[in-house]
Amino acid sequence: MKANEKAENAIYATLAGRIDDTVVQRVLNQMASAISDGVESFHLMLQSTGGIINDGIALYNYLRQLPIDLTTYNAGTVQSIAVSIFLAAKKRKASRSATFMIHKATFYSSAPTTSVQLSAATQSLKVDDDRIERILKEYIRMPEERWEAHRFVDLFITAEEALQYGLIDEIADFSPPRGAKLINI
Repeated sequence: MKANEKAENAIYATLAGRIDDTVVQRVLNQMASAISDGVESFHLMLQSTGGIINDGIALYNYLRQLPIDLTTYNAGTVQSIAVSIFLAAKKRKASRSATFMIHKATFYSSAPTTSVQLSAATQSLKVDDDRIERILKEYIRMPEERWEAHRFVDLFITAEEALQYGLIDEIADFSPPRGAKLINI
């Protein structure tokens, strides 16, 4: 296969912003189109500080099962639930200056909260923490002291550490070839 034939059968895309149901719908639509069009490889650059846990986990489960060669890139920062989405790809890359951040699930209340509501929120947070931790630990081989720190603080990971821990396969920039199909999701 010639190089330009390979580029024609690949899509390069950027996804920047908060992870929510709108983003999920846009990704689902784009991936459905790519698969229907016979696209073999999809290169997705993520730039996100996170968002809604349920939406992120849905995207993670969807992307990891697609019959397409998916590569994710971190060109700046991938944080919170966006890390799980990033991990869905079989190939994962990050720019040398990129960072990742993982933390425990959080709860914000904009109204007075009863003890029953707080108890339910606490249970929900524990469930979310367990779901996310299972995903992270499937891919990331961090030293135990880093996992322990993760219990209490936001944990920032450099590209070099991400490579060492298995979060990425390679330090490399998102660099679509000239003439490639480039879209913003």
